[in-house]
Amino acid sequence: MKHRNALRSWILTPLLLTPGVLFAAEDQPVIPVRLGDPEPANKNRFDISYRANFNITAEFKNVANARPGRGPGPATGGVDHFYDDGYNRVDSTRNGGGVTWFWGYKNASQVSGDTLSMHSTRTAPINSNPIDSDIQHGAEVTWNRELGRGEKCSWGLESAFGWTDIEIRDRRPLRGGETMITDVYNHNINPNVPPQSAEYPGHAGQFEGPNAVIEDTPTRTRSFDPNGSLVAGRRRFEGDLFTFRVGPYVEIPIDEQWSISMSAGGVVGVMDGEYQFKHLVTTSGGSSFQNGSASKSDVMFGGYVSVVIHWAITDQWGAFVGGQYMGLTDYTLKARATKVELDFTRTASFIGGVSFSF
Repeated sequence: MKHRNALRSWILTPLLLTPGVLFAAEDQPVIPVRLGDPEPANKNRFDISYRANFNITAEFKNVANARPGRGPGPATGGVDHFYDDGYNRVDSTRNGGGVTWFWGYKNASQVSGDTLSMHSTRTAPINSNPIDSDIQHGAEVTWNRELGRGEKCSWGLESAFGWTDIEIRDRRPLRGGETMITDVYNHNINPNVPPQSAEYPGHAGQFEGPNAVIEDTPTRTRSFDPNGSLVAGRRRFEGDLFTFRVGPYVEIPIDEQWSISMSAGGVVGVMDGEYQFKHLVTTSGGSSFQNGSASKSDVMFGGYVSVVIHWAITDQWGAFVGGQYMGLTDYTLKARATKVELDFTRTASFIGGVSFSF
């Protein structure tokens, strides 16, 4: 989080200094205008505003697949096989004769006659439904430069720098599919023989041996349960979105104090985000805890359209309210095998603040 805080402090400094600059500008001596001379029009306006942002959507994908990738491997001999309830591995003889003494299992129910079954479960990819975030708060500093004026409107160029603090949390339980692999090994000895261990009370053979042996080539079957896995826990995304936008504007006076302006243009956004998750994944093969985190900064591009109503309190000071639509490219952040995708294509904002003209 240190890099996020440093980046936030460096970029937000202009937002914090702007009010002081405006007040200092107001204290400067005013050059007197002789009677009869036309009053010069204010060509520049600084705005500082609060922003309430809506319709930022997040989707969490490939949830529950953060477990290490070891699995049963191919259904052939001479390779290591790992299971939820046992193992069948290559021993010091390189499985001479197609048997190994480097094997173990956990439960007596796995033994049936002259066969021993071992199981490996894997969850199918689970994607959450899109979650609409709460209101995301932010601030923005805007500079307008008038370039021309006619009888019914004025026009110019608008540029702005903004910041939005984004936090999205999701605690919904998720259910998904489960694939179970069952490998059956033939044996002609009693597998309920030493050695044993606390983790593998049935049998826990070692690489060096010698111990009771079992075949190393399984007979494999697969089954699928569409609702076999359950994911409980939380997922959280936190980030700072910095935006710079620029484009033309048109302002139409309503009367001496009120006017309405419309603007549109391009946007460049920088998202500095962090994603964390903590899950308890339950399948027919048991339960496991999974967690992870990651952070990333990325650049996004898009456009905006704004409509703002202005109220001139004095010749220099004013207030305004308005709305804005901004669309940016998506932001994706991956932590282990899972990832979060943020959709900024339909962000709507309420804007309100004060302005200073000079």
